[in-house]
Amino acid sequence: MLITVPVDGRSAAAGDTGGLHGREREISALAHVVAAARAGQSATLVLCGERGMGKSALLDHLTAQESSDGRVIRIDGVAGEQDLSFAAVQHLCAHFREDLPKLPAGQRRTLETLLGLHTGTPPSLLEVGLAVQSLWSTASSRRALICLFDDAHQLDAASLASVAIAARRCTGERIAVVMAWPGPSVGEDLVSFPRLTVEPLSEQAAHALLAARLHAPLDARICERLVDESHGNPQALLSVPGALSPTEMAHARTPVDPAGVPRRELLAHALPTDLTATARRVLLVAATDPLGDVVTVMQAVRALGLDSAAVAEAQATGLVQFGSRVRFRHPLARTAVYATASVADRRDAHRALAGACDAVRAPEQSAWHLGQSASSLDDAVAAQLHRAAELAAARDDSVTAAALWELSADLTTNRRIRALRLLACAGARHRSGNLSQALELLAPVHTGALPERERARAAVLRARTEYGLHRNAASVAALHEVAAHAGSLHPEQTRGHLLEVLAAAVYAGRFSPPEDLARTAQAAYAAPGSVLRPHELLLEAVATQTIKGYASALAPLRRAVDAYLTASPATDLDTSGSWLSCQAAVDVWDSAAWQELADRRTAAARRHGVLAALPSGLAQQALARIHGGRLEEAAALVAQAEEISRATGATPMRHAALALAAWSGDEARTKALVAAVTPDAEKRAEGRLLTTAECAQAILHNALGRYDAALRTCATAFTLDEPALRNWLLPEQLEAAVRTHRLEESTAAAERLEECARLTGTDWAQGLHLRAKALLTAGPEADALYRESAEKLTASGAVLQTGRTCLLWGEWLRRAGRTAHARVPLRTAYDIFRQAGARAFADRCAGELAAAGARPARNGDDPQAALTAQEQRVAHRVAHGETSKEVAAALFLSPRTVDAHLRSIFRKLDISSRRQLRDVTGLHAGGPS
Repeated sequence: MLITVPVDGRSAAAGDTGGLHGREREISALAHVVAAARAGQSATLVLCGERGMGKSALLDHLTAQESSDGRVIRIDGVAGEQDLSFAAVQHLCAHFREDLPKLPAGQRRTLETLLGLHTGTPPSLLEVGLAVQSLWSTASSRRALICLFDDAHQLDAASLASVAIAARRCTGERIAVVMAWPGPSVGEDLVSFPRLTVEPLSEQAAHALLAARLHAPLDARICERLVDESHGNPQALLSVPGALSPTEMAHARTPVDPAGVPRRELLAHALPTDLTATARRVLLVAATDPLGDVVTVMQAVRALGLDSAAVAEAQATGLVQFGSRVRFRHPLARTAVYATASVADRRDAHRALAGACDAVRAPEQSAWHLGQSASSLDDAVAAQLHRAAELAAARDDSVTAAALWELSADLTTNRRIRALRLLACAGARHRSGNLSQALELLAPVHTGALPERERARAAVLRARTEYGLHRNAASVAALHEVAAHAGSLHPEQTRGHLLEVLAAAVYAGRFSPPEDLARTAQAAYAAPGSVLRPHELLLEAVATQTIKGYASALAPLRRAVDAYLTASPATDLDTSGSWLSCQAAVDVWDSAAWQELADRRTAAARRHGVLAALPSGLAQQALARIHGGRLEEAAALVAQAEEISRATGATPMRHAALALAAWSGDEARTKALVAAVTPDAEKRAEGRLLTTAECAQAILHNALGRYDAALRTCATAFTLDEPALRNWLLPEQLEAAVRTHRLEESTAAAERLEECARLTGTDWAQGLHLRAKALLTAGPEADALYRESAEKLTASGAVLQTGRTCLLWGEWLRRAGRTAHARVPLRTAYDIFRQAGARAFADRCAGELAAAGARPARNGDDPQAALTAQEQRVAHRVAHGETSKEVAAALFLSPRTVDAHLRSIFRKLDISSRRQLRDVTGLHAGGPS
């Protein structure tokens, strides 16, 4: 039966769609099913919808929601096992081996027979179904059970019938069963279950999905065409972008290379065998036009001598529709048409489209078609392509510019001009993130035919590209080597390259030869420039820090950060080394500037399609989010950065991933990352990654109370004192040293923090310095120091560090015998870490709260939830400073009754005074009156 599943939008956390677009209705319905199961009201739902509509993605979303109060089991139907009776039930039982012995003897033997543990007569469907129901019931006694069956139509018939029997007999259990079935109708075993049809995406949701999957900008008209031809099917929408390179998706690049498209996908859209030659030519012209412009296509069709009958015949195939625009039934149908055409027919189609295009209004499209129609070298066409490429580059469309320049070079006869165009193409490829292709293009460039400046450009670009791909010692050495020749570049390019060399040296860290670093820093001082633009100020600051140290560089660093903050958005990507502006903000302890610069850099990289700059920008964004206690957002940014690195072939940046794993308290993930990055960083000589790994381990060790291990881990990093890492290392070094009674190490860390606080004057630095003083103070004045530290860190936006201060404050209070007072900062710390997802620190807080005679709040607990309505009114007024007599008069109670309410409030909130009541979250900021 097809029913309406209740959807109110409140069953799932607001915005918790797991990255799915346009599926709020379906996610809400699934959340209702799971919520019913957790409440002991068994529920079953069948997801219906055509293939590719996203049913598996919805099950993925449910799988990702697994938590401590729900266990998710997923079984995928496999076509090859459809003839094996009870194959899926065997997979299902494998998840519940520990529960088999708890079943009644007969049912246990039924399932053990299926598993091959006993010999005997094959059981009936009813026997198996009842045994599965008992197995589910037993397993769900511990926590809710969510069973997911993807591609249920591919389950063997016996398993499907048995699972259906089990699901129908689950009543009053903590069990949810969700099945995914293709098409609008289901098999007869499932007709009695509620069904939810997964509908096509709305146009808005389809555009949002496409934008989320494409890292480089795509021409709006191409987006419209893809959305239109996908008919709201997510798989159809993403099939072409997922298989094609950014260049092939550029609006200038009409033909698509089907090499990346799975053969079975193309075969699914094969052309009818009875097509006439004229219909094929019409389809080819329609497929060759990238924009689906019906006027251009019809003009090209007529130019080929084809009439309306040929158009009608092409449309009758069902592959294409000619309306307000030309639309194929599926994006891959367009690909299949082009892929199966002969080279000669493709050239004819391009030639006809070139004549139909307006060379003034659409110069790039016209030039591209003309270039594709050329059968031999043609300097006139090459020049037209070159002019079109310059237009594309001027509007930061690097993908299109690269495609046009490459084709222009292919058609150019003059060796010098050809080399110049290949060099321009390689630069555009580098900008768009196609680093491997950029290197391939640079290989045939005959630098001997180039002028001196262009030879220098080629050498710098090659070094930059190799560094972007590998980030290893050889590529760093290459950057240093070409720095000597950078003087022949334009002054602005020279200083930009030197900034990039210094940025590479920062990544190399402990492996960077001091003489190379000093030589580059001196060259930066000597390079010509106005020292007015942001990246020039940044170069001066980094060079100063390299030669003269942190204290001398602080003022130049501050000037550079301020210059970037006040500059126009055009400067956000002025050089590839400008990510150092984010590091400079960290060095001056300005978290707000750090986040703004990271956001601006990433937005600019997206806006201009500079894919190569995105991973570093995303990493900085993620680190800033971690600092602000937004670990879930950071995880999404880290995943996106890794996806882009895979797409571009670049070495992934694992710095943010390490920090995220450590702060999340994920010991297994942290260990795995450290084990992976350590040999890799040593092999590539990337010292900063090693330092980040050491810092991450120190954070995790301190969170788990392993202070000796934390101190050992960060000893080397503390000695190196690398730029923009003291903010993270010093607090870890200090806490570990204090807890292990290492006076020398703790004093050294505290002195460095004092220097940072004195020189910068920021709340972030001062907050950590105050905490250091509190940790080193034995007397009662530590109380005020901790309080002021928490206030400073809160003002700076350092959410996780605020939690650390409150945790240490509570620990100090409890050990000083002030147990009741300790509960307030400990509760604050626990709430910060729990909400952020910092599990290890939250567990440490929970242990301290338990030792202080309190229990940590459960997920979603409100401090006021335990209070009655009258107690909330009393608490609200007392928190705002009213006396018992004033509260009694306002609420028409006796003072004695008010005092009785207060005793109950203090007991429920684990506090002991009116002053502490003001500190309890929510009671000082308004409430019931």
